Order: sequence, then C-alpha cells, then structure tokens
Amino acid sequence: MKVQVRFGRKIREFELIEYPYPHILVPTRKEVIHGWYYGLEDNGRRECTAERILLNPYNGCTVDCPMCYARSFGGYFELWDKSGIVTVFRDFDVKLRDELSKLYWASCAYLSPSSEPFQKPLENYYHLSEKSAEVFLDFDLPVEFITKRGDNVPKKLLKRMAEHPYGHCMAQFTILSIDDEVNRVFAPNGASVEEQFKAVRRFADRGIFTVVRMDPLFPGITDDEKSIRELVERAKSEGARHIIFSLCDVGAIGELRRKRLFRIVKEIFPDAYELWLKIYGESQDGDINYRRRVFKMARRICDEVGVTMALCMEFEEVRVNGRIVYKGLNEEFMTSRNCEGLDIPVYWRRRLDEPFRPLEGCNGACLLCAKGLQRPVCGQRPFIKASALKYRDYRRMRPLGLKLNYFI
Repeated sequence: MKVQVRFGRKIREFELIEYPYPHILVPTRKEVIHGWYYGLEDNGRRECTAERILLNPYNGCTVDCPMCYARSFGGYFELWDKSGIVTVFRDFDVKLRDELSKLYWASCAYLSPSSEPFQKPLENYYHLSEKSAEVFLDFDLPVEFITKRGDNVPKKLLKRMAEHPYGHCMAQFTILSIDDEVNRVFAPNGASVEEQFKAVRRFADRGIFTVVRMDPLFPGITDDEKSIRELVERAKSEGARHIIFSLCDVGAIGELRRKRLFRIVKEIFPDAYELWLKIYGESQDGDINYRRRVFKMARRICDEVGVTMALCMEFEEVRVNGRIVYKGLNEEFMTSRNCEGLDIPVYWRRRLDEPFRPLEGCNGACLLCAKGLQRPVCGQRPFIKASALKYRDYRRMRPLGLKLNYFI
C-alpha cells in the first residue's frame, strides 16, 4: 500500500510498512543537526536558555497526546496527525555521525523536541534514538532526553550517560499528574505514573541530573495546589532536582484539534470545562493573569519542597513600537540559571581528530549572554546571539585562538 505526503505543491509517495507499527521509512538526506526553532531575534520568542542540538529521528509518535503542538505541523507530521502513520528516518544516526565529525563546536544533544524518542514499538525495532545518543557519547558530548516512556529507556544508555567524563548528561521525565487517569487521557500510550517515577529513581541513583516535567498543566484538572504539591513532593522523593511547568496551549494545535481537545475535557473532566472556555476565550495561550497565579503557586511550592523550577515556552505578548514582542515569564518565576536546571557548557575541540570537551568558564546560558546579563567567553557569534542555529552556523565556527574565529 502507498501513502502520499504533501510538501507545499509537491506530493511524495511512500510504501506503508505495517510492522511493528504503521510507518514509512524515509532516507535521511537533509542535514539533521540544528538548534532551537526560534532565536532571540524572533521578537524575543526564545525561552530556552542554553544551546541544544535537536534530534528528530521520528516524526510523529505512538504516545498520541491530543494536545501535542506537532499536530499542527505539515508534511510528515500531518500524515501522522491524520492517519497515525509515523515517519522513521533511516540511518539517521549515520548522517548524524558524519555531520558531528566536521564540527569544532557542539552543544548537548536533545532527544526529541517534537516526538517521543523512546516510543514503543518503533524505537525497540529501529533503535534510532539510542544510536543517536551513542553517537554523541562517542564524541564525549553530553546527552539529554525528554520522555513519557521512561520504562523503555535502554539500560545500556543509562550506563553510558552515567559514565560521561564531565557529568553533563541529564534525563527529563514528563509526568502530567499523580493521577493515572489524567496521564491515560492526555498521554494515552505513555508509561504509567509508577513506571515514570521508577525511571526517575533509576537515573537519579546513577548520579544523573534528573528533571520531572509537569508540562503541561491542565486548567481545572491539575492546576491546583494539591495536584502540584503531590507531584513535586513525589518527584523530589524519587531524586528529581528540578521541575518544569507549562500550561496547555490550545492555540498551537489548530482549530479542529482544539475542538477535539475541548470535547475530551467536556466528556471526561466536565467540572473543568467552563474554566477552559473562560481562560481560553480571548487568548489561546490562556489568560495571562490566570497563568501568573498558577506559576506563582508552583514556584512557592517548589521553594517550600526544596527543588528549583522553570517554565517552558511561556510568554506574555507585549506591544512595543506597534509590534508584538514576547516577554518570557521565566524572568519572573525561574529559580535556576538555565531553564532545564543544570548548567551544561558548550563544547569544543582544537582538531577534528580529538574528542570534544566543555568550554572552561562557560555556564551554557547563551540567552543570558544575548540579553547582556553576563559576559560571553566563547567568542562565537551564533552562540552569543542566541540565534536559531542551523548546521551551517555550527560549520562556520572555528576553534579558539584561530583567525577564522566567528566573532560577534
């Protein structure tokens, strides 16, 4: 059976593979290394403090969260949203190794910004996330992941991350609520609450910096003091040192998916439905005063429990000289220097036949350098500007001390 994928005016055709889960297999031809999708220059629409190299070996995933912002993307993501068919990029790790081998500068790997990296059963069949992480570790580069399938992270990968020579690897586990019903509704094919907390403990016990993400919070369902406190206290007891919050953003998923999400809330959480209509009535990001109240409470709870916290991509839209500018709410609520809780410097090397090493004196907080809140030490313009980096930006950077330095 053939399936078609539209890219603007062009249509490509692929063979549907049914086993072990409906998917298409696509050759990895485009460059796979890139950074955040937005830079500070994009009207301030960057809250990610440190640089990351984003890795997407899969487009779409089997966890099937109804509020996933990737549902609004085109191309392979549209195929997944409409039909449940996941795109797998063949030999993704091979292309990644080739690209990394040509770089003098790199940053921590990030698995994955838009699809579950350890999704069952495709990751168990292709192992692309595991292989990609191993590529980074082979270069002595750090790795981090965000997962709703903590039960499916390979023990071999845990061991290698724990043995990283500079201790900069980290693990993030999304747990939407202590209540398993909430997780079943909003992350239908994710791991259970207990499986996620067991994974938190496994990584924390090996000395890996571990984060729990209550990301997103759901109005009238998980945004109250009891729900947040129970999860934060349990997270700390299992070894997590940092908590990340956001509130459900219904604007990012499009009108049809928004209606579906509201229908789910109305049917399963009817007591919350009127609140959803109220807070998302004028802004699909949610009423700013409501968001501030929730985040203020979350920060107080984290302070009392004894963990740091940050927000993920939470902004206030403000008008400056007639245009919309995004003001990050982390300026008000974050209690760590880097939004993911751990300072991970950028990495570099003098020669291409050497492993990478962390840049001395760098705390990884490129966004603070871009805002003029600290003095940069790297001398590399793409990092200093906190731009949305492409592979070509990484290729242009040369080692410290060479005349080819890409200075600001």
